[in-house]
Amino acid sequence: MIKIKRSDKPKELTDEIQNKLTRKFKQDKKEVWRKKYITDALFKMSNGKCCYCETTLGEEGKALNVEHYHHKDKYPDEVVKWDNLLPSCSRCNSNKGTHDTVLEPIIDPTVDDPKDFLYFKNYRYKSIDRNEKGLNTIHVLYLNDTNGLVKVRFNVCNALCDKLLDIEELLQEYIQGTSNSTRRKNRIVNGIKDILICAQPTKEYSSIIASTIVNDDSYKYIKQELDGLGLWGYELKELEDGAKKIMLDMK
Repeated sequence: MIKIKRSDKPKELTDEIQNKLTRKFKQDKKEVWRKKYITDALFKMSNGKCCYCETTLGEEGKALNVEHYHHKDKYPDEVVKWDNLLPSCSRCNSNKGTHDTVLEPIIDPTVDDPKDFLYFKNYRYKSIDRNEKGLNTIHVLYLNDTNGLVKVRFNVCNALCDKLLDIEELLQEYIQGTSNSTRRKNRIVNGIKDILICAQPTKEYSSIIASTIVNDDSYKYIKQELDGLGLWGYELKELEDGAKKIMLDMK
């Protein structure tokens, strides 16, 4: 989970339209929020990911659920209030169900920064100092679903860690002079760049990837050696900064 910047509401969602849709929902409980201009804006706002678990929502947001932070049945006046709408996957939306976030708040990634409430341990979310909002978020959304999420996080991160080991070996050979061609140098630099790209906020599971990579011993070694060789350039620095902004503590 990462901090998301709330975009401006769609121009089509005027006060007049919002009031009209709200009245309609109160009358017949129809899905008045399923408007393309709403789903498109939410999809773009989260870079096409679930705002909670960071799962990709599919091509053009076809799997996007319009999540109501304050549940629409309990708080119908907010059914199309822009600040109450979030993009989520069906799993997180279903798990949250009718949970009352007024009585028991969970993290709203457009308001709260998840790193203030959560950290990672063994590819699972944990609540910092067992704070209530963090605990509510983990349990209500079932963010530590072993088969649905934890194994996926492990597999994705494990594959990237294997790639880091490969790059470390290539780098050692480059430093020792056994293979120090321009081709080898480019393979090393572009390899670490590709891994850091996976840790950017636009990418699926970016928070756990960023947290894992930046704390990895092979990554630290590669960065140190490339920096010493003058190969840790502006692009790599920018990518690392992007990863560090969204990473959570790991324990």
